[in-house]
Amino acid sequence: MRRFIFRSDKFSLILTGVIGICFLLSGCHIQARTEAFTSKEGYLITISEDPTEKDTRWAKYLYDHLQKRAKDEEMIAFGVSDKDMWRIIIKIDADLPNDFCITNKGKEIKLTASDDKKMLWLQYQLIKKISKEDPRIDGTDLPPAIISLNDTCGSFSFDYQSIYSSAGLDADFSGITGLDNFDNSWGIWGHNLRKVLGANAEKVYATINGKKNDTQLCFSSEEMYRQIESYIIDNYGEKDRSRFVIAPDDNPLACTCPTCIASGNTATNATPAVTGLITRLSERFPSHLFFTISYLSTQKATDKQLPPNAGIIVSTIDFPLRMIKNDAKEKDFTQRLKQWGKVTKNIYIWDYINNFDDYLTPFPILKIAQQRLQLFQKHGASGIFFNGSGYNYTSLDEMRTFVLSALLINPALSVDELVKSYLNQEYPSAKKWLHDYYISLENNTASGKNLSLYAGIRESEKAYLHPEEFIRFYDEIGDFVKKAKGTERKKLHELQTALSFTRLELGRNHGADLYGYAQRKGKSIHPTTQSREWLTQLKEYKAFPKMESYNESGDEIDRYIKEWEQYIFASDISSSLLAGIIPSVTPKWEDNNTDFSILTDGTHGLPGNYHFGWVIIPKNECTISLPVKDVRISGTLYLSFLDLPEHRIYVPQKMELSKDGAFYKSIDIKPESSDEKGKMIEVKVPVNLDGTDHLQIKVLGTKGERAQIALDEIALIP
Repeated sequence: MRRFIFRSDKFSLILTGVIGICFLLSGCHIQARTEAFTSKEGYLITISEDPTEKDTRWAKYLYDHLQKRAKDEEMIAFGVSDKDMWRIIIKIDADLPNDFCITNKGKEIKLTASDDKKMLWLQYQLIKKISKEDPRIDGTDLPPAIISLNDTCGSFSFDYQSIYSSAGLDADFSGITGLDNFDNSWGIWGHNLRKVLGANAEKVYATINGKKNDTQLCFSSEEMYRQIESYIIDNYGEKDRSRFVIAPDDNPLACTCPTCIASGNTATNATPAVTGLITRLSERFPSHLFFTISYLSTQKATDKQLPPNAGIIVSTIDFPLRMIKNDAKEKDFTQRLKQWGKVTKNIYIWDYINNFDDYLTPFPILKIAQQRLQLFQKHGASGIFFNGSGYNYTSLDEMRTFVLSALLINPALSVDELVKSYLNQEYPSAKKWLHDYYISLENNTASGKNLSLYAGIRESEKAYLHPEEFIRFYDEIGDFVKKAKGTERKKLHELQTALSFTRLELGRNHGADLYGYAQRKGKSIHPTTQSREWLTQLKEYKAFPKMESYNESGDEIDRYIKEWEQYIFASDISSSLLAGIIPSVTPKWEDNNTDFSILTDGTHGLPGNYHFGWVIIPKNECTISLPVKDVRISGTLYLSFLDLPEHRIYVPQKMELSKDGAFYKSIDIKPESSDEKGKMIEVKVPVNLDGTDHLQIKVLGTKGERAQIALDEIALIP
């Protein structure tokens, strides 16, 4: 376990705590310089005695990049100079007790780092700090520095830190912020072993219940070992240092062939065979690192000591995102870390930082992530992989990635101050407004409610997104866009466009109430002018290349817009005699707190996603009862169902109508087959409700395993 530490060569140990506090940004200086940078003619980049090739290369790197940023190239010198300059000495020291050190003596600054990654980060910390005090050096494109230039030594809290987000995947940004670049970190990642095996995967299929099964792999197979060995030799060689994940496919099956059984496998535990394979690979390639994933069939730790270059990546998928300590889930998770810690020191954590069903609505993960990092560090984690939105746009991604990268270096830093420092720099006209709202979202998570990794707008509202506050924030953003200039204006415009998706979702979810998209007049609802403006704003997503989709599944914003226009703005059920009538649904199901009033609110769900206004009934049949005593006329009964087999949501096969408990009529439902992802199936039935107090609708669905029904609207059109 590594902790971020500091020491000062010039001050007593009593002050080290103060130095730690002053680590963040430049708000506190223990050792004030007697001269400003601008008092010298420039900067001389040099190396110490007995330099290595790396020392020279990194000194030249700093020289080149400072020259590019200097208003006058002659103010940057290399090696020697007769000018009165600040002297910057560069040193790589693999034996350094810490990851980096800064010493500041008079007009001399020495940067020492333990490896290339730390030196790259340290040099950009220096450039940023210089640029803040010396206007002759341009550092406006760099994120805020998180260290001062006082005598300071420190170590990163984790040996490996990677963020799978748009900013975190930017090679320049990741290097500047001290991150490991994900694309260059892994020879094999996640559940991607089949990409290595290719067509040969069929030779290593698992044996499940005595039969070959193409959905899982056999990890005791000699053929498996040989194929991975050849792949590594051909693509990475034997001497370089690369990381490889050797993991089963993403399902709970475990191979039970005779060889796997002999290694210790059971029908639910593939850990023995998988760890046996990574042990063998680790011994074959001592320069490389080999991991498997503690997840599903490999969740249980092995009882055999792993080699020094082997390790485990522990998934947090079952460890809820919330601000709460010492609960059962935390104890279960830390116990798993403890068990793996008995056999390896290489424990990486696979954690999550996004709502993967909605990349555009702000997701206040930073304070939760900080708490989790402190927990992971306490229990021996040596590496962190934050799984985010990948190359897709997510709201305020650059700010979040900057803050998370700083927390990965030192989890004790202030989230509020990190957010403030970034927004102050990148949003000079909107900084306080943005900071206050975003931090309010972060503070809303302190309630202990879960942040769901897969949530629609209803769940987000329940967890942290207060409609009144968000709507005020959204309504104000247009004014800031108009006032801002240059890059800030573009970023605010991009954010405004993304948040228009959130505003539309809030509007759709709230229907015709105070926060909704429509106004009600009698039994009819009518979209407001403002809701059409939200959709017009969202259409500007085309100006931002990374904003084509809004979730992990790649669902397109363009389809979302078209569905709003078709099903909401051009709705055929905006007038319904069932408006205001609240149905009941039986049988009841566990944890059912559904508001069934949305079934008669006159607002269509959108077929592109099951979160968009659908009541999900986790049964293959149900009965819906409607009190219609105040209706009692003839008309057309309308119901709309969702066809989305990908999520086990199927269209009912049949409906049976009863009036006051007496059978009335039966309707067969035979939807046309379609390859379209998400399709609305409409059912229209003539009914006569004269003299009827209660109408019962029995819905008979598919008899498949865990089959569900999704219904968005019941209307009666006169």
